[in-house]
Amino acid sequence: MVQDYGRPSEALTIENPLSSGMARVPSGIERSSGVVLQGRRLRSFAYSTDVAVIRNTNADAILAVYPFTGQPVITQALITVAQAPVFVGVGGGTTTGARVIELAVFAEMQGVSGVVLNAPAPPQTVQEVAMSVNIPVMATVIDFNDDVKRKIEAGARIINVAAGKRTAEVVYEIKQRYPEIPLVASSGGSETSIRQTIEAGANALSWTPPSAQDLQKSMMASYRAGQGPHGAEASPADPISTETAANFEQPQDTPSGTHHPRHKKESSLIVPEERREV
Repeated sequence: MVQDYGRPSEALTIENPLSSGMARVPSGIERSSGVVLQGRRLRSFAYSTDVAVIRNTNADAILAVYPFTGQPVITQALITVAQAPVFVGVGGGTTTGARVIELAVFAEMQGVSGVVLNAPAPPQTVQEVAMSVNIPVMATVIDFNDDVKRKIEAGARIINVAAGKRTAEVVYEIKQRYPEIPLVASSGGSETSIRQTIEAGANALSWTPPSAQDLQKSMMASYRAGQGPHGAEASPADPISTETAANFEQPQDTPSGTHHPRHKKESSLIVPEERREV
C-alpha cells in the first residue's frame, strides 16, 4: 500500500552553485495573472538586450527593444543566448515602411515568439505586420487614446503600456475598455509600483534588470572589501561565495607540479623482459 504524504507546501529549489541571483525578477511580479502563450504562462518580461544578463535571468520572457534599426544578426544573438521566449522590436519609430514588415517576417523565421512595434507605429503598420506573420504582434502605447482602439482592431494581440509614471493609470483605462486584451506594462522597479500596476489590471510586467556593467561594479566592490563575488555569505538570492566555490573544485581542476606534454610523458606500458629489443 502506498502511503499518501500529501503535496509539498512549496516548490523545491535546485540551484547551480556557480550561478548568481543578481538578475532575478522581483518576486512581486509573480502575483500577476500572466499571459498564456502556446500553453506557457508569461508573467515577467526582462527588458534587455544584454546577452550576458539575458542568459542569466529567470524572467519568463525577454522584451528586446533597442534604439537602432533592427538587424537579423542582433535577433539571432538574442535568440541564441535566451532561455525563454523572445519578443523582439522590429521598428515603428526609427524604422518604418516595408523594412518593418521584412524584419518581422525574418524574425519569425529565426524563431522569435513575438514582434514588438514601437509607439509611433501607425495602425496601418500594425495591420500589415499582423497579416504577414503568424506570431503575436505587441503594440506599444504611451497613453490611452484612439490609437489603442485602432491598433487592437488592426491586429495587435498584446498591448505594451509604457506611460512612465502614468503607467498604472493608463493600464486601468485600457483594461476597463478592453478587458479581453492582454496587457504588458512597465513595472517601475519598486514593489509599490509593481503592486499598483498589477492591481490596475496589467497581466504581465516588464522589468529592467541591472546591466552587466552595474553587476560587475558591485562584484568588484565586494572583491575590494575582501568578500566573495556576491558578498561574504551565500544566500538563496546569491547562492555562492568564494569559499563555497572552492568546495566544488575537483582534484583535476588544480594543476600540481610542472605540466608535461602528453607526447613527452614516460609510457606507463610495461613491456615483458623477453620482448624488449637489445
